[in-house]
Amino acid sequence: MNRKMLVNAADPEEVRVAVLDEGVLQEFYIERAARETLVGNIYKGRVINIVFSLQAAFVDIGLGKNAFLHASEVVAPHAAPAGPARTAGQSPPPDTAPGTDTARRGPERHDRRPTPDLREALRPGQEILVQVTRDPVGDKGPSVSMDISIPGRYLVLTPQTRRFAVSRRIPDPAEREALKSLLTELDPPPDVGFIVRTAGTGQARRDLQRDLDGVVRLWRAVSEKAAADRAPVSLYTDSDLVIRTIRDLFTPEVEEVHIDSPSVLEKTIEFVSAVMPRFRGRFLLYEEAEPLFHKFGVETQIEGIYSKRVELPGGGSIVIEQTEALTAVDVNSGRTAGATPEEMALRTNLEACEEIGRQLRLRDIGGVIVIDFIDVKESEHRREVERAMKEVAKKDRSQTTILRMSRLGLLELAREKIRPGVKRLSFEECRACRGTGLVKSVESMGLWLLRLIRHELNAGTSVALEVRMNPDVAQYILNVKRKDLLQLEERYGRGVALLGEVGFEVERYELSRVRAEG
Repeated sequence: MNRKMLVNAADPEEVRVAVLDEGVLQEFYIERAARETLVGNIYKGRVINIVFSLQAAFVDIGLGKNAFLHASEVVAPHAAPAGPARTAGQSPPPDTAPGTDTARRGPERHDRRPTPDLREALRPGQEILVQVTRDPVGDKGPSVSMDISIPGRYLVLTPQTRRFAVSRRIPDPAEREALKSLLTELDPPPDVGFIVRTAGTGQARRDLQRDLDGVVRLWRAVSEKAAADRAPVSLYTDSDLVIRTIRDLFTPEVEEVHIDSPSVLEKTIEFVSAVMPRFRGRFLLYEEAEPLFHKFGVETQIEGIYSKRVELPGGGSIVIEQTEALTAVDVNSGRTAGATPEEMALRTNLEACEEIGRQLRLRDIGGVIVIDFIDVKESEHRREVERAMKEVAKKDRSQTTILRMSRLGLLELAREKIRPGVKRLSFEECRACRGTGLVKSVESMGLWLLRLIRHELNAGTSVALEVRMNPDVAQYILNVKRKDLLQLEERYGRGVALLGEVGFEVERYELSRVRAEG
């Protein structure tokens, strides 16, 4: 498979990273200098208050808005599943739980420890170490966890556990055991734990040792700063978008990485030389006049991310609607070939599964997602669609939980939400429609203003009215409703001046009351 990574960093205000398979956009990340992510950053914070009804605490980490710490994210130092602790040189216990392939581990990280009683675990004024798991959204502060992790290229250091784990993306039991044995041979410190990432598969011992030494040094530095400084204070800032993406997404299957900024390329090669020097030759400077993303046909694919409707290869389509509570995805049939309506519906649904998974990754949609598939009558076909959706979810770095399809053809899933979606970074709420996507028609607004004028004239608090409005609305009233306006002026004995203002949206108006002197 022809797999490429593109890094568009020519404009320092906005950095974008794209991953292409055979020219098709599979992953897309964007970060603005004015809105850099906090996810992965570690702080020493102070507990401000505990809200038992929410089973949560609010922690001051020095950002202005207090961070939200749920009870399920509270961990005692060196919390671990029941069993003896590991000492230096000792192999990990056999019941090691699988980890994930990202620095932030998914919801299963809590499966093996009970939610603590906040009355016993925390107290107001207490200083604790936390890591940001979700960026601030709107008026809400960031979400944090005491379950800290320090990611390297091949390993993730987990200070709160003394256990070894292997990424859940490595399913082969023999390979998992081999990696755990190799990790033991590296003689890691006994007071922390480690997770072997997918990228660690097949790596030489010296590469893993270099990575282990690096994350241990980093954690020691964080610990020393935490001991020396008072809360709230920042202890660790995760790498920038380019380094994070290469650290987490680069695999031997990536044939080329094109970067259009010499300074970013220099910094990237410095990182690559330290953690995977044999791949240094795959990182190339893009110097052509045509913008990088246009050259590889990425810009048009990015624009598709912002569209509600996405066409499927077989002629069907999906429509994605995001709301505050959930995201709804509707699957529509088209020209998909099939001997029977049932077969046609199944083929369209299976096509939709692949595209839905891709769109969720590209748009970074999290939370509850409800998919309305085309109705299939046979239970085996419903199970086939479920299996297809689960296979697609395996490509996703975010933790995803998928439920069974209902009799109505609805499939519910929950996807881990870490950062605001791509749309939030690229768009602002429309001032005209206030985010609804709808504005009043010229006729409706004209009639509404006439009623307002009637109300003001009836109140009798002015000798005349002046109303500034959208020119089209003013034209409607003066042309279509002129008779009604004249009747109002005659009835109340007061004048009404209508002024069309260029630049006023349809729903915008300004009403001035001219009052009698004295």
